[in-house]
Amino acid sequence: MRLTSIDALRGMAILGILLMNIPFHANLELGYVPFSPILLSDQVMTLFHSIFADGRFRTLFCLLFGAGLAIQYDSCIRKEVDPKIFIKSRLKWLFVFGFIHGVFVFGGDVLMLYSLVGYFLIDGLSLDNKGLLQKSRKFLIIGCTIIFIIAMLMLIFSDPSERVVRGTEEYFESVAYWQGNWGYQTMINAGFSIGLLILSPLFNLWQALGLMYLGSYLYRSGFFIQGFSRSVLVKISILAVVSTLLCIAPQIFIKDIDSEVIPAFSSISAIFVALVYAHIVVKLCQSKSRIMSVLANTGKVAFSLYILQSIAMGILLRWLIPEFSLEATHLDYLLIVIAFTVIQIVIGQLYLYKFKQGPLELLWRSLYNRSIHKALRDHIAERGSEARCK
Repeated sequence: MRLTSIDALRGMAILGILLMNIPFHANLELGYVPFSPILLSDQVMTLFHSIFADGRFRTLFCLLFGAGLAIQYDSCIRKEVDPKIFIKSRLKWLFVFGFIHGVFVFGGDVLMLYSLVGYFLIDGLSLDNKGLLQKSRKFLIIGCTIIFIIAMLMLIFSDPSERVVRGTEEYFESVAYWQGNWGYQTMINAGFSIGLLILSPLFNLWQALGLMYLGSYLYRSGFFIQGFSRSVLVKISILAVVSTLLCIAPQIFIKDIDSEVIPAFSSISAIFVALVYAHIVVKLCQSKSRIMSVLANTGKVAFSLYILQSIAMGILLRWLIPEFSLEATHLDYLLIVIAFTVIQIVIGQLYLYKFKQGPLELLWRSLYNRSIHKALRDHIAERGSEARCK
C-alpha cells in the first residue's frame, strides 16, 4: 500500500527543487550571476534560499530514495524474489535515464548519482534498524566533514576579482557562446554531469549514502506514518535552527562571499531542516489535508515532472526567451517557478484522473521488468546447469 506521506513529500521535493535549479536551466555554465553592486532583493532572496530551500529539497529526494529502496527490498523478501536482482535492474535503467537527461537536457541531473549510490546501499538493506541508523550517522559525518572542509577552502582561497560579474564584456561573451549553441550546451552538460559523478567520492557521495540509509531507517521505524516523537522533534528543530544560523553567518559577515560556497554550507543544515519538513508533512497527512492530497498526486508522477522541468525550462530560457537571463533577478526566476509549479500541479491532477502512473514511470517499469525477467531466467538456467554438472 502506498503511503500518502511519502508521495506528498516527493511532490513537495519535486516542486521545490526547481527554485534552486532554475538559473542553471538558463545557463548551466554560469548559473546565477550577481549584479554589481549586488541588489538588495538578491541578498534577501539568497538568505531566503539558504534558510528554507537550498539543499532542503534535494535532501528530501535522497531520504525518499532510500525509503523507496527499503520498501522494494522488503516487498521482494515477502514475495520471495531476489531483492538484488530486482533493485539492480531498477537502478540500471534509472542510470540510463539519468545519463540521457544529464548529457542531452540538463547537466544538473541527480538520477545518475542516486542510482550509483543505490548500488552501495543494497547490501545494507538487510541490516536491522540499529544497523541502518549507525551506517547513516557514519556516512553523514564523513560526508558533512568533507563538504565542510571543501566549503572552508573555497571561502579562504576564492578570489572575488576572478568572478564573472553581470553586465561585463566577459559575461556577455560567455552568454552569447552558450545561447543557441546546442552542441556546446551538450558538451557542458555532459562534462558537468559525468564530472560530478566521477568526483562524487570526493564530494557528495558519502552524504547521499548517509541520507539514503537514514531514509531506509525512517521508513522501517514507522516515521512516515507517525512522525517524530516530541522530544526527538525538539532536538532536530534546535539542530536545524543552529546549523542554519551557522550557514547564513558567512553571508552576513563576509563581504563578496563566493556564491558557490553557500550551497556547500547549506547542504549540512539541509539535513535537519528537511527532517522538520518531513515531520510536518507526515502530521498534515494524518489530518487528511486537501493540500497533502494534491502534493501526493504530484509526487506520484514526480519522475515525469522532474524531466519535464528540465525540458520546459531549457526550451523557455535557452531558446524562446534567451535574453531573459541577461537581466533576470532572483525574484524574476521566482515568478517563473511559481507559475510552473501551478502548471505541474494541474498536470499531476489531470493525468491521474485517467492513468495510474506517469509516462516515464510506466516506461521505466516496463524496462526494468524485462531486465528482471531476463535476469531470473538466466539465474534459473545457471543453477540448472550447475545441478547437472554435479
